[in-house]
Amino acid sequence: MMIIILVLLLLVVLILNAFFLYIHQRGSKALGGTAPKVVMDEGLVENTEKFLQKKKIEWRIHSSFNGNQLVGWFTDNQSQTTVILVHGFGVDHTSLNIHAQLFDKLGLNVLQIDNQAAGQSEGKYQSFGVIESSDVVDWVKRLLKAKPDNKIVLFGASMGAATVMLTTKFDLPENVKLVIEDSGYTSASDILSYHCQKRYHIKGRYLIKGISLVSKIRAGFSYQQADCVAALQQNTRPVLFMHGHNDFTVPFFMREKLLTCGKFPRMAYESSGVHIRSYYVDSKKYQETVEKFLKMYL
Repeated sequence: MMIIILVLLLLVVLILNAFFLYIHQRGSKALGGTAPKVVMDEGLVENTEKFLQKKKIEWRIHSSFNGNQLVGWFTDNQSQTTVILVHGFGVDHTSLNIHAQLFDKLGLNVLQIDNQAAGQSEGKYQSFGVIESSDVVDWVKRLLKAKPDNKIVLFGASMGAATVMLTTKFDLPENVKLVIEDSGYTSASDILSYHCQKRYHIKGRYLIKGISLVSKIRAGFSYQQADCVAALQQNTRPVLFMHGHNDFTVPFFMREKLLTCGKFPRMAYESSGVHIRSYYVDSKKYQETVEKFLKMYL
């Protein structure tokens, strides 16, 4: 009997470990495959190509979380404000090139970063914003070495949106003024539960708790640490929430929960777009909202 129990326990551990690797390893598509194709508003492609031709300074730092080397690209517009762009799950910084050109067009300096386990940065595992938020703090410190008087805006999309929301729980320098989140989820447990039900028609509560335990042992983070609602409850910085009604990767109803928590200044924007594609199809209103937010709170 004891042997049977040990075999079953070993089997459970192996299954949970396999799920952990499937979800968190570099290049994972556990939350979705190829980004949805949409017809972009006129001029976005051309403006992005112009932005990509501008000089970019490569920066490298080491994560204080685990020592991995991280890579970022700085576009210096000699502005007093810099936006740090944080990309989402299973992609790299280039996924936000179109958003980067928006902030460049508005005259801000732009720092695009590769998260851990993405692009040119080191690392094995993505963490739904836990490790990534700690790394954003490191990027803030690096930026202030180069631009000590700069105001800083944190912008994130999808997991990057969760990351910038989670970053607010740290003791950040006063230079960090604003947070803009596009298509962010309420928590790691919530988004995994949503996809378990959507794809496999199971709640998966105990499975998610088991994977969280494995992630804590293997990579140093648990899903409980990736709770954006809890982070925002203590936040004081203004936040702009940007979501699309037809987002089936991070469902729109999560925005309502995010939008109503905490006591900080906030603005809201919504479109008929899909996941992280509001700017692609509603660029005029999206840009106007961002500009209004920056003018109001920066």
